[in-house]
Amino acid sequence: MKNRILLIALAVSAALAFTGCSSSSYNGGNSYTQSGSYSYGTGPNKTRPKEQKEKVNISGIGGAKPVYEYQRTGGCNKDYKVLGKNYMVWNGTSSYIEEGTASWYGPGFHGKKTSNGEIYNQKGYTAAHKNLPLPSYLKVTNLRNGKKVIVRVNDRGPFVDNRIIDLSEGSARALGMIGTGTSKVRIEYIKVNSNGTFANAIGTPSGALITPEAIGTKTASSGSVVNKGTNKNSTKAQVKLKGIYIQLVACNSDTLATRIQNDAKQRIKLPVIVVNSDNINRVLVGPLTEAKAQSALSALKGRGFSDCFIKRFN
Repeated sequence: MKNRILLIALAVSAALAFTGCSSSSYNGGNSYTQSGSYSYGTGPNKTRPKEQKEKVNISGIGGAKPVYEYQRTGGCNKDYKVLGKNYMVWNGTSSYIEEGTASWYGPGFHGKKTSNGEIYNQKGYTAAHKNLPLPSYLKVTNLRNGKKVIVRVNDRGPFVDNRIIDLSEGSARALGMIGTGTSKVRIEYIKVNSNGTFANAIGTPSGALITPEAIGTKTASSGSVVNKGTNKNSTKAQVKLKGIYIQLVACNSDTLATRIQNDAKQRIKLPVIVVNSDNINRVLVGPLTEAKAQSALSALKGRGFSDCFIKRFN
């Protein structure tokens, strides 16, 4: 997948083991239909899942093997805010289908924490979604070539360009969309009962059971989050800062912080770093002089980061 697609398409996908994340708004569109005060489909504001008309056929489909997993309603399954937009989490979802554009994310995020605190494995069969409770399972069909895969949703995103799902490299490869970067897909929710049976699906999938080791349930330590090396090109640091910066976001998700950092680099020609302190990632622009900070703040607000602010470190 081309770097340009990765940086633009995924500018923010991920992550919300949020203890809270406030950031600048992103002027992305939406493609879902209105119904009263709610919109059907993934996206910001008041949304609800469009219901399936028939059971999902998962017979013989590879990828992740759907199993029952408890979904807590706190932490990563609380409603949240990213880049100035509010998102609802569909806790208690039992039925959902949607067609739209899928993208994928890979090497730049491998080994970082996903929204539910797991470690992202780019070769696994996982995905990011804005509204589904974590973890969830989906059948994904590439409408361009008919290929199908089952994915386990453990991350948040994507937050740009009308995209409804962000797939791991392994999932994208199974769908034959690595080269294109994006594809038109259909996604269908798979609800697993506590006894292991399927509430809304028929057939037996051929996917391999994803073990805790494969999905990386161990939460990353701050040491694996932040590059402690001396590489002068490193854009992450775990140091005591001094000076004036502009803060774009503060959250405990590595993938979200990296994506906002990448997005900001496309919008302003100033240093953008991610600093980790007490397991919180701060995306900062700087260091800056007082005068430069004021002009940069105005520029960033004008380019979509409406909630950014000046932060001084002593």
